[in-house]
Parts: sequence; structure tokens; C-alpha cells
Amino acid sequence: MTVRKINFTLIAKLALITVLLALIGWLALVAGGSWGKPSAEAADVTGLFDAKDASPYKAGLPAEGSFEQIAESDTLKLLADKTTAHFQVINKSTGKVWRSYPDPQYWKDETVPNTWKNNLSSPIMVEYVNAKNYKSSSVTAGLIENQGYLENFQATETGFTVTFTLPKAEFKIPVEVSLHKDYVETRIVDSGIVEGALSLLNVKLYPLFGAQPSVGQEGYIVLPDGSGSLINFAQDRIMPQLTYNESVYGQDLSYYNENTGRQRIAMPVYGIKSGDQAFVAIISQGEAFANVYAAPSGAVGRSNWATTEWQYRKRFFQSVSKSTGEGFYTYSGDKFIADARATRYYPLPPEKSDYAGMAEVYRNYLIDEQGVKPLEAPKKDIPLFVDIVGADIEKGLFADSYLKATTTAEAEELVRHIYDLGIRHLQVNFSGWQQDGYSTHGGYFPVDKRLGGNSGMKSFISFAHSLDIPVYLTANYTLNTNGDDRFWWRRDGLRNLAGTVLEEQRNSDQDAGTFVSPRFYEKVVAADLNDYKSLGADGIYYEDGIGQQVNTDFNSRYQASREDVALVQRTILKKTKETLGSLAANNVNFYALDQIDHVHRLTDDYSYDVFISEQIPFAQMVLHGLRTYTLEWSNLRNEFGDGFLRSIEYGAYPAYVLSGDKAADLKKSYSLWYYSLNYKDWIDDLKDEYERTNEALAAVQDQYITAHRTLAAGVKETVYGSDYLIIVNYNQTDYSKDGVFVPAKDFVVIKGGTKL
Repeated sequence: MTVRKINFTLIAKLALITVLLALIGWLALVAGGSWGKPSAEAADVTGLFDAKDASPYKAGLPAEGSFEQIAESDTLKLLADKTTAHFQVINKSTGKVWRSYPDPQYWKDETVPNTWKNNLSSPIMVEYVNAKNYKSSSVTAGLIENQGYLENFQATETGFTVTFTLPKAEFKIPVEVSLHKDYVETRIVDSGIVEGALSLLNVKLYPLFGAQPSVGQEGYIVLPDGSGSLINFAQDRIMPQLTYNESVYGQDLSYYNENTGRQRIAMPVYGIKSGDQAFVAIISQGEAFANVYAAPSGAVGRSNWATTEWQYRKRFFQSVSKSTGEGFYTYSGDKFIADARATRYYPLPPEKSDYAGMAEVYRNYLIDEQGVKPLEAPKKDIPLFVDIVGADIEKGLFADSYLKATTTAEAEELVRHIYDLGIRHLQVNFSGWQQDGYSTHGGYFPVDKRLGGNSGMKSFISFAHSLDIPVYLTANYTLNTNGDDRFWWRRDGLRNLAGTVLEEQRNSDQDAGTFVSPRFYEKVVAADLNDYKSLGADGIYYEDGIGQQVNTDFNSRYQASREDVALVQRTILKKTKETLGSLAANNVNFYALDQIDHVHRLTDDYSYDVFISEQIPFAQMVLHGLRTYTLEWSNLRNEFGDGFLRSIEYGAYPAYVLSGDKAADLKKSYSLWYYSLNYKDWIDDLKDEYERTNEALAAVQDQYITAHRTLAAGVKETVYGSDYLIIVNYNQTDYSKDGVFVPAKDFVVIKGGTKL
């Protein structure tokens, strides 16, 4: 037996080199900017924080009599206190007041320690850290705890401007408050921010706007959590210390993310209702750098409050050894800079002070300012959405196996069968048509010959068009699994702040896919659009990527901020619509709504936090009448019956994922491991569901949802227009009250007081 000598000298040298490289990398990251470039030295702030004639910010709330009217619109008045920069918004017709600070009548009963009491009464709350020391902890403070003061308070035509100065932390943060027709807007001016030696992590501006304790009135916080959820006001919570804090448009994979398992925020909106007084907040600019933060009563003070938390830096993991996983957490160098950071607060009249009123305001905002046009002249019957699976692959010992599910010829047979059932309003999404099927991404064209190739797809689309059925081809350009499209992972992959190329692996049997730099896949999509057009496709169905994934890219070739990525995706969607005429996407962020025509597989779920009281169809209430939408595929529901009832309650159209009847066994496929997709196994359920949904929703396809409420436990009412009601009973027993009878596990439709 041969025994090798261990060269301890060589090992020691290698270890020393590893440590030195890690130290150099860390120092570069501390000094470097967000893109790995050297950043400027910490600003010379000598003399900038001398208070001079400024008065130190005082503890406590502003005196109610110190506010002066500073602006006025047709419906609102804006009052400001020049000594605190707090403000009040007054509804001129009702006299109701929304304050930017805690309600004074309950302030004397506030029980949090004085430090947090000072933070809650401050017009601004900041979190910061000494980024040069990766072991340092962050600090949260307001003006009082930072020995702060106001600078340059100036009235404007619509409101005021002021700079919040925090000398202890060496920050200056200029803000603007302005009154408009039916809202007040708060804005941070990033270009004017001054930092000293410490690093700003996030800012909460007027965090207690509209906050109310759980005393003497019913109320709730509305969260954009999945489809939407409520935190009801409560005085005695089981776990009062818990708060909600999630990134708008989902987590950024290029930074550290805590695995909360929460639903992604697709809508930059939240609100608070207290009694007959409510407001809805819309993050109108800079939302890619924003979190929605909510604190139920007892979590941080007695008030229920929700606010925009503006992000300036994020934590990330700096790997030292890929093989061992060793490394440390630190923060990015330069702060994120947004063109603008603005939140609008819309006070609601008493008759609109609920989540339906909030949904109406947000819907009108999308129409009036985001260019989302309402549906026009829908067909007589509702649409049915069918996803046809072409093929997928299965992991093999030496090579992957191709699993054919539906050829283009078999797809014709499938569509004809459904059409002959009398379902004439149909839309098809054809997935898994590319080389090696559904789980393979990169080099989409030509269509896989084993399914019929380009000629077969052209023939199928032509057949569908003869029945007036549009066909969309499914694609996900945010991943690459095969290196096609001249993609090289080292050069063209999405990189996080530590320089690591990001990968996604959805199950243990599947090879990892590489995330593609957004500016690279923008070029790939642009090159492919004419190929889609040559096949006769009516559009692209962007699945699980464009419109959803918003990750900062630190690849030096394609560097893009989170805001840049959202803009890149919007550009892709716009070019797709211009070239093909239509497009769809699944469960999209709402910045995509002005371009897409259909939202597929929109979530109907929420995050199951212990403080959540109820899930609501807030997203669906905003969308109905603007865009068609479905929920999860009907034949993949965990509970088929309740899932069907929820689609009726939420105003969603049916959707099925199907294959031909000669499909290979897909149970071991990379992605399509679902039980039978054979369309003949589902045809009876599909027909029954479509007919029942059509009876309920055909008459209101272009109508807005104007109200939604719980009539009793397990009984929900959705209202369209003024007199079209759908009542759903999820219970095992019949519901009967006030002349309304709904059988168990069923629904009824009532129009103008008459049951249909």
C-alpha cells in the first residue's frame, strides 16, 4: 500500500491565499458600489450637521391647534405644522381627518418604551448600519432619538418641502408632501440625500399615517398578500410581536432572503379601515425598491399601522468557499437610487370605506394613469382556457428520456372534441413545444419534430383559427438549461452581488437551470418574435418569468437594477404586443397589466400568517372588467369542489392543463409529474364546470366587482354592478337567511332581487 505524504507547507500557503482573497473580496465589496465599481469615499459632512438656529425636534405629538392650511383641492384640505413637518388631510364634505401621526386621543395610553414612543411620533423612521463592520447590528431610530431637526421647511403651491436632518447618524433626507385632486403624496428626493460614515438601509416616511388602535371601532389592515388578506383590529393578540414586511414584486434573489414562504406581492397597494373612515395607499413610483410593512396593534405600539418601507441597501451572503459554503453576511456598498420614490394616500368617503372601495380606487388608478383599458364587447359566452402539453423529459441514467404528451395532430383532435361539446369561446396555450419539451429552456425554435415540427404547429394553429380559437405559445426566457441562443452561463448568467451565477432547481431529479441576465434575454426574445409570427401564433404566454421575476443583475456585461429589470420586461411585453397583437402571463406583477390581455393562474391564496384574519379576492376585484383571469388549473386543484366554488366567488374563468390520450407516463417527468392529464379523463368535469361557470359569469364579463363580504361563516357574497349577486356556500349544510337559500357546497345567482 502506498501512503502519500501530505505537503503541509503547500496546504498552509493555499489556506493563506484563500483567506487573503476572501479579505480582498470583502474589502472591495465594502468599498465598492452596487455594481462592483469603486464608490466615492464617504461624503465629507464636516459642519453639515451643526444645528445653528434650528430647534431640536421635541418628543410628543404636535399640538392640534398648531396646524395651518397649506393647500386645498375640490375635496380635500392639507394642513401642516411647520415645527414638526407633520400634516393633516381633511375631507371637506365630511370633516373627517387623517393624521400623519398617532391619534392624540389614544396617545396617553401608549405603553411602548419611550424610545419607541419617540420613533412612532416621528415623521420619519430610519434603519442604518456600519457597513464597514460586517458584524455590526442595524439601528432603527427617528428624529428624536437621533437629536434631529428640520431644515428648510418651505410651503409650495400644493404642499411643502422639508429636509429631515439626523446628526447622530449623519443623514439628511429631503422630502416633499403635496396635495392633489383626491390624494396626498409623500415623496423622498434621493438625489438630495446626504450620508456620512454610516449606511442607510431603509426609510419609513410618515409611518403612522392613518393609524388607529383597536379601541371602540371595527377595522382592518388590507395587505397585498397573494390575492389579498385582512388583519382585523384586535386588542388581545396571541402573538402580538409579529409584523408583516415583504418586498413589492417579490424577493430579489441577488440578495439574502429569509425563507418566509409568503406569497409574492404583485400589487403596490395597502390600506387601513377604522370604523367608517379608511384610506388606500398606492406606491406610485420607485415601488421596485419598496416593502410593504404592517404592524398590527400590540406589535409596535397600540396602533394598527401600515406603511411603505423604502429600501436603500440589502443584505447579501459573501461566499468564501463554494465547496464548504463558508462565508459571511454584509451589505451592498452604494445605496439604491430611484428616479422617484412616492406613495399616494387616498382618503375614502364613508360609503366607500372598505376594501371594495380601496379596490375601486386602485382600479381607477390603473385605468387613468397606467393605461390599462377596460374590456370591451366580450363574446356572449365566457372563455375557457386550455393548456396543451407537448412533451417533457425524464432523468435517465446516462441521458434524459423524451416523454411525448401531445403532437400537433393530436392537439387538433383534443380541441375539436372540446369544441364539439358546444364550447365555442376557447383559448389555447401550447406548452412543451420546444426542443426536449416543457422543462427545457433556450433555443425554442424550431418546434420539436417529434411533435410535428414547424409545419405541424402551423397546421394546428390554422385549424384553431378556422374555429376562431386563438393559440398562444408558452415560453420562459428567464431560464436557460441547454446553452442554446449562444448562451454561456459564465458570460450571460444572472449574477448576485457576490458574483455568483444564480440557478434554479425545482426538484431533486431535475438538472439546475441557469437564470439569464435580463438584458440578454431581451435580445433573445426580440430575435424570436418573427418566428412566432411565421407560425401564426396569436401571442406568447410568458410563464413563470417575465412579469414575475424581478432580480437585480450584477453581471458586469448586463448590469441592471431592480427598477431597470422591470423596465426591460415592460419593453419586451410592448414589443411582443406590437409584433403579435396579444400576450398573456401568469400571476403577473401589476406593472405588466397595460400590455398583457390575460392573467393566467392568478393566485387565490394568501400566506397564512397567524395574524391574518381573512383572505379576500382583492386582486380579482381590481382586475374583473379590466382583464380576463383564471385561477389554478382546475384539474390540479387540491380540493376540486371548493376550488370550483372559489373560482365562482372570485369571478375567474375555468382553465385546464391537458394532454392527448396517447401521452407517455409523465409521473417521473421534470416538471409535469401531475396525475393524469389525458383530456378524455377530464372532459365530463370540464364540460360541467364550464356550463355552470358560464351561467354565473357570462352576463358580467365586462362588469366591475363593486362589493364583497362574508354573510356567515363559509358563506361569501360577490356583487357586480348594482344588483347582480353571487352567493357561495362552502359549508356542508344549507344556508338560509333573509329569503336567500343556498344549498350546501353550491352557489346561487341573484339579479335585481330575483334568483336566476
